[in-house]
Amino acid sequence: MYHKNDNQFPLLEVKPKQKLHWLSHTAIEGINRCKRCFYLAYKEKIRQPEGIQSRLASRFDVVFKHYFDKYRGLDILPPIIVGKMEGKLQNPFKEAHFHKINEKYGFYGKLDECLVDNDLYIPIDFKTSSSDPREKPILDAYQNQIDEYVYLLQKNKYQVAGFGYLIFFYPDLTEDVRNGFPMVTKIVKIEAFPDKVQDRIDKAITILEGFIPESSPDCPFCNWFGKVKDYY
Repeated sequence: MYHKNDNQFPLLEVKPKQKLHWLSHTAIEGINRCKRCFYLAYKEKIRQPEGIQSRLASRFDVVFKHYFDKYRGLDILPPIIVGKMEGKLQNPFKEAHFHKINEKYGFYGKLDECLVDNDLYIPIDFKTSSSDPREKPILDAYQNQIDEYVYLLQKNKYQVAGFGYLIFFYPDLTEDVRNGFPMVTKIVKIEAFPDKVQDRIDKAITILEGFIPESSPDCPFCNWFGKVKDYY
């Protein structure tokens, strides 16, 4: 569309560039808990209230990332994974990866670590466990996370190995805490299925582009509101 200024010269009306809505692993996993809460969080910016949470796991992530950084650029892997993985730590390490889906939506993720073996890239995710990980099955959400990391690496033109690693850290029992806590380290190799990721992203976009969904019968937030709304 053209209009004229005071000097009678035609000017092109430029529409502002639309800001992308960035989806993530955490956002998409929210669909499994409650589609309505997912919709409200992204469409209306009404997010579930955050309860009291321990920040200890986040602190452990910082500690382990710092530990891995000490070996970046060296010819050896960190001792806790020597003999259990092949390759070298990506150097320099690229944490965040983004992929534009369309003119309105994108998908992103942040890796905890990445191995490179024979020019093939392998994502690693740290998991700090509050119970012994040696006796626990792998959650579907963890499988999805590895799928999505490999998907993002592919979309960003990296050659991938087709799998990833979960590294579980767990403070074991000790009779002498003065010498520190012994850490159980469990490493799980996860085959990746990046071809499944696009369907999950498309499902999320379909929800956001439609009418507000019904609440999940098991959603504690929606159930709480349903019980107390008549008192306001």
